[in-house]
Amino acid sequence: MATQKIDQHSITAILTAEEYDLLEAFAAEQGIEDLHDAIPALLHELVHLHDQMWEMQFARSTTPLDNMARQAQNAHQAGLTEDFDLPA
Repeated sequence: MATQKIDQHSITAILTAEEYDLLEAFAAEQGIEDLHDAIPALLHELVHLHDQMWEMQFARSTTPLDNMARQAQNAHQAGLTEDFDLPA
């Protein structure tokens, strides 16, 4: 069985009182007792939320993309397009 090496990195951060309070609130909400453990959890949560945002935006963009594809297909079927060959 292969073992996985876990690299640990250290970062020093200077937080305002408001940022510290927000970190404490996040830790409490997540059931994290040590604030040092809250920072990686917060980063993972931010990445997850970012991914969700992009997925929602992409889902909303399908109608315009479908319309553009339909228009392109109609133009092609009507003979209004030209073949395009990329130079080698």
